[in-house]
Amino acid sequence: MLMRGTARLDERGRLVLPAALRRRLDLRPGEDLVVSEEADGVLRVVSRRAAARALIGLAGRADHSTVEELRAQRQSEAADEDTDAGRSLR
Repeated sequence: MLMRGTARLDERGRLVLPAALRRRLDLRPGEDLVVSEEADGVLRVVSRRAAARALIGLAGRADHSTVEELRAQRQSEAADEDTDAGRSLR
């Protein structure tokens, strides 16, 4: 656990995060947060920005193009098909 603090719900049900935590996570006023309940009842709070970065990370490395990889694979398959078609004409 990197940081721990306490928060309080105000009279309108709003959760106020400690300033030190907001600074550490670079959270800004008005920023959207994703709140989810884990199986054990723990609340998980993630900024939409952090969630987007995590999804981008799942998509792969920036120096690797899946489109180019698929294009090269298809060109290789097409060449193999042409070779097979040439054999069947003989």
